[in-house]
Amino acid sequence: MKLGLLVSVLVLSFLDVIHAVGNEEDVLVETTGITDADTVERVAYHCTFRNLWTEARQPVNFPSSGRWAGPILWTHTLQFQPWLANYAVTRGVEKMAEDGFADVMILEMEQQATQVWEYQEYEEDQFFVSETNFVHIPSIEADFNFPYLSMMASIMPSPDWYTGFYSYWLIDEYSRTWYDHIKIQVKPWDAGTDAGQTYTALESDVDPPLVIQRFIPGNSPPGGELLDPTGETVPNVGELECFLVVGEQDLILPDCDWFANPCCNETDTVSCGATLPNGAIPQISPEYAQVLDGGTTADDSLTTAETLSRLEEIAGEMRQLADEVNTLVQGLREDDGEGTSGSSITRKKRKKHDEDL
Repeated sequence: MKLGLLVSVLVLSFLDVIHAVGNEEDVLVETTGITDADTVERVAYHCTFRNLWTEARQPVNFPSSGRWAGPILWTHTLQFQPWLANYAVTRGVEKMAEDGFADVMILEMEQQATQVWEYQEYEEDQFFVSETNFVHIPSIEADFNFPYLSMMASIMPSPDWYTGFYSYWLIDEYSRTWYDHIKIQVKPWDAGTDAGQTYTALESDVDPPLVIQRFIPGNSPPGGELLDPTGETVPNVGELECFLVVGEQDLILPDCDWFANPCCNETDTVSCGATLPNGAIPQISPEYAQVLDGGTTADDSLTTAETLSRLEEIAGEMRQLADEVNTLVQGLREDDGEGTSGSSITRKKRKKHDEDL
């Protein structure tokens, strides 16, 4: 009986881990490389975090001081899980989610040094979404015995909301090679430590804490925060893109979003020919393209249909206007030559205006 219970617990824990990243569509890129994990036991990843949390995408009560605390990354074994779906978080995750400070979380990592290989945090600690759409994170090492990557970033202001993923296995289980390129999108989570229901709610501690849950329609703030403009979905709020670097090579990223556009720091951004570290051509995700363009929907087919419909309306209005202009011109021409005189006066006035300029 005890053995059966133990097996059940292990199976449930394993299922929690393999669902860590979320739905399959949250992993946008997962490129298998040629770096054999059995022979190259230690690698590094250079990562860029992009903001997808905007007023256009999640308009209800969007805070004017919206910002991200973090993000923080760590590589580890499966024995270190500071946060896990349907479980209560650690004190470090609670402080990070509520206050945006990673100090207690880092202390927990240092206390579990045999289970954590390395951690890296955005050097400025936080960034305002009104000022930038992305930040680079210092390169983070992974080891054959510490092959899992996790991330956390806090939504500020908020009671205890954050985003991230946990225990993403950096080694492809079939080829036994390190992934050379990953791009993961993340949704918002509720840490279960504060009962607040709005971005700026007063502190209201939950004791004992509830288990963490990912915000989904039907299980999100009742006022509509974090929902899309239709109120039907909870959009992804962030995106992490990472590239593998092997050996002593150090990839120094420019201030621009180099992974989205390797030519961004070149004078000639059209024909510079730069590619990503693995030689691939960069592809901006539809969600991030919407952030850059100020768009509100992730449904490209719907956007196209709406655009075509609007263009047809505009074309109809222009045809109607053209008919009215043609009728007016015809009337002027038939008005005993006055139209020609009027047209001449108009041209003279325009010429005089040009001379004045």
